[in-house]
Amino acid sequence: MVRCPGIFGVCLLTSFFPPVCVDGVGHLDQPQLSRTKTQSKTAHLECVVSAVTISSVSVYWYQERPDQTMQHLLHISSENTVKMELDIALNKSETDKVPKTSTLTLTIHSVGEQDSATYYCALWEVHSGRH
Repeated sequence: MVRCPGIFGVCLLTSFFPPVCVDGVGHLDQPQLSRTKTQSKTAHLECVVSAVTISSVSVYWYQERPDQTMQHLLHISSENTVKMELDIALNKSETDKVPKTSTLTLTIHSVGEQDSATYYCALWEVHSGRH
């Protein structure tokens, strides 16, 4: 169990769904697993993609608050289209792909107590089969 600081900051934890080991499937790593931010500041959470080209995957971000079920926040498609799934993500969160570093970033603006949660990233690789 991780203890978040009281009124001085908000604890943001990042995680990723464990990869299924299948040849050709991409993997995600998170360079920093936790962040503590002062309220009203901006937080940047990252996932690094390997074994696939970042432009060929869709990435999904989820939020799990203590004692609540996991919720799908938003995702960015392989065409770089962003879709917000929760009203809380509108105007507060954004996501971006950085091809140069194969990094996906979730940015949360004006961090508040309601943002204290574990955030998960997951990728979906689109395969087109030949007939």
